[in-house]
Amino acid sequence: MIERYKKSAELDPNDADAWINLADAYYDEGKYDNAIESYQKAIELNPFFSEVWNNLGLAFSMIHQFEDAIECYQEALKIEPDDAISYYNMGFAYEDLEDHNNALKYYKIALEYEPSYTDVWNNIALIYRENEQYEEAIKCYKKAIKINPDEQMLYNNLAIIYYDNQNLDEAIKLYKKAIDLDPNNAELWFDLGDVAYEQNDYELAIDCYKKATELNPQFIEAWNNLGLSYTFTEKFEKSIKCYEEALHLQSDDPVLYENLAFSYSALNDFDNAILYYQNTLRIDPENINALKKLGRIYCDVRKNYEEAIKQFNKIVALDPSELDFWECAVSCHEKLGNFEKAKEWIEKGSRLKANDY
Repeated sequence: MIERYKKSAELDPNDADAWINLADAYYDEGKYDNAIESYQKAIELNPFFSEVWNNLGLAFSMIHQFEDAIECYQEALKIEPDDAISYYNMGFAYEDLEDHNNALKYYKIALEYEPSYTDVWNNIALIYRENEQYEEAIKCYKKAIKINPDEQMLYNNLAIIYYDNQNLDEAIKLYKKAIDLDPNNAELWFDLGDVAYEQNDYELAIDCYKKATELNPQFIEAWNNLGLSYTFTEKFEKSIKCYEEALHLQSDDPVLYENLAFSYSALNDFDNAILYYQNTLRIDPENINALKKLGRIYCDVRKNYEEAIKQFNKIVALDPSELDFWECAVSCHEKLGNFEKAKEWIEKGSRLKANDY
């Protein structure tokens, strides 16, 4: 397509439409520098195309030259001062520059010309949300939904606000509505699962995460959270399968190894628990929780007090204020007959506890 339009422009370099077609083709292919050059040639031939100025602005935005983009939108508005799209694009460029005051100003002007412009309502709401003006954001989304009740993105974004503000019942209703409109969207199923998980409704969470993994088998976070939901319902064999699926996709994630270790430990399979805690620490050697769990297994289950003490010493080196494993460490030293060492740990623990009060 590009070559065809390039030939047309070469055959008649004074044909503005040929340059516009070529620029549009470059833009669609993501060749924004070439698109800019071609739009500029079209403008040299005919500077009164507001749409071309708009498209040139969009091309500048795509390469993060937002000030240049704004100048283009201003030129478009000189030609067509009641064009809501130009005001919307102007607002978007200012938003990219993190100038929220000007972004809101131009978004609101866009609404004066096109009150049913739901993308504008959505973007205004996003700014209000970022500025923690949640009530204003909610009003915007409700207006947008009234205009376009079949746009799942609006329900999704409104659900996020309710979720962030811990109105979980309302968030669930909105995610369900979004899913009704877009049932094959794995992200929506995952988000609904997260809200259910937050409510401790693990059965609903399991259903949602399972659906997310069916729609997208590469969805690592969904596999992990499905595993966590099974863990909380004490279905440890199922949780292990989920974590293993996630590990097939991402083998260097210490969280997955730690979650596996916990599930194996819950099943009293301490050989695998030790193996996976060791793998956790291979990737994340400063993981205090894994060090504590591994130390306790060596102490309480394996009676390998020397190895337990190694783990506890690592914790002390990382964070001497950690206290909830000290009694176990004292016990290990006593079991080994290291009574002086045990006394040292008792005294250090007492001092740390005293400093906490």
